[in-house]
Amino acid sequence: MARVLLTFSLPLFLVLIASGGPGDSRAADDLVLGYTNLNGAKVPVPLGVDERIFVNHGIDLKIVPVSPGTQGVPKLLAGEIDIFLGNSEPVVRAIALERQRLAVVASLGPDQFFLFSRSSIRSAEELRGKRIGSSTAGASADRNTKMALRKLGLDPERDVQIVYTGHQNSLDRMKVLAQGGVDASVAGADALPELGQAADRVHRLIDLSDVGIYVSGADISVKRDSLERRRDAMQRFIRALEEAYRLAKARPDLVRRIYQKYLKAESPVTLEWMVKAYGDAKVPERPLPDRRAVASHIAEIMSKQPDVPKDTAAYIDESLFSK
Repeated sequence: MARVLLTFSLPLFLVLIASGGPGDSRAADDLVLGYTNLNGAKVPVPLGVDERIFVNHGIDLKIVPVSPGTQGVPKLLAGEIDIFLGNSEPVVRAIALERQRLAVVASLGPDQFFLFSRSSIRSAEELRGKRIGSSTAGASADRNTKMALRKLGLDPERDVQIVYTGHQNSLDRMKVLAQGGVDASVAGADALPELGQAADRVHRLIDLSDVGIYVSGADISVKRDSLERRRDAMQRFIRALEEAYRLAKARPDLVRRIYQKYLKAESPVTLEWMVKAYGDAKVPERPLPDRRAVASHIAEIMSKQPDVPKDTAAYIDESLFSK
């Protein structure tokens, strides 16, 4: 009798092993996410990978670096990545000017960016004729730098000298500033404590949000045909993202571990500052698309191309979020 039971049960046993158990009968969906960096508000994505949150939602998420961020759109369109995590400006521009079928589907929160200057420079007018450090032509840091200068009444082409440092990282640009290689540069707030004693050589001139520039470097964008063709997988990705988003806000110890692993902060003081800054940051309850940041991108594009779609609804898609 025992032998008969064993023979009867073996096929079922093999099926359960192959399927991962009674509640997990399908293979995970593969998705490739390209990211510009894993600073600041982006922490829920690597946290979700390390804590197996995406796997638990049936998503095998591979994260790969994309630099500069202007490569995010070509890689999306070419199918090299399924999801782009970074500043949404190139995505908004591609939709507005090229009518590309893309959409911003989520945002993990705004980034704090400032225009820093040498400590002796205390007003925007003092930047006239000075060297302004940028990253590379067309990159998000370059666009934000030039936008900030225009908001301050300075023409980037005539009133200042743009110096392309080649540094995409805020800290590297800040080091150039502290060493006197340039007179001002746009950088993220988290770069300041990493300068250590050299931080005394720079001055926080303006907060970009104070002049109407909202930088959201943690936007999530996809192709619209992916929303249609792989909707179930994309919805499970968003559900996992929301879970990781909530966990990051609740568990500073996990945020610390992720920053330590992926960002390799130069000092314990810097690491603690970054963890505290993330915990203190005012973020929405859910990681819905940031309409304010998208509207800021549209306004910048309209300054040269006034006939582009003006409604943010043309650039975003919130349908992956459950009500």
